Amino acid sequence: MPAAVLGVTLDQGAKVLAKAKGKTVYLPCKADGLGSSDYIHWYQLKDGKAPSRLLYISHGGVVTPDTNNPEAKDFTVDKAKLYNLKLSNTQESHAAVYFCAYWDTSSYHSEKIYSRPVHELYW
Repeated sequence: MPAAVLGVTLDQGAKVLAKAKGKTVYLPCKADGLGSSDYIHWYQLKDGKAPSRLLYISHGGVVTPDTNNPEAKDFTVDKAKLYNLKLSNTQESHAAVYFCAYWDTSSYHSEKIYSRPVHELYW
């Protein structure tokens, strides 16, 4: 079931994906109900580490990589399906859990992140 909050719905489809080295993989994230100032963020979660943002995507399709994640340069989005994460040339180092999230910034004092389910790449 898709996650929904404040009229925004996120649906990531299948939960687990396994791909061979050197392949291209698309991780889906369907987002409905976004406003013109809303963003979708993609996170990577590796065993024993905190989640690390890969990139974020504006409602208009502008993709901004997060320079704090050294693997962010390996990822982009599928222009045909705006919020789908695209990873070309998969490597064992990409084994992780991935999730897209919507940031609710409507609250003055806090940001809330909503997402479920997640994708897992493994070897």
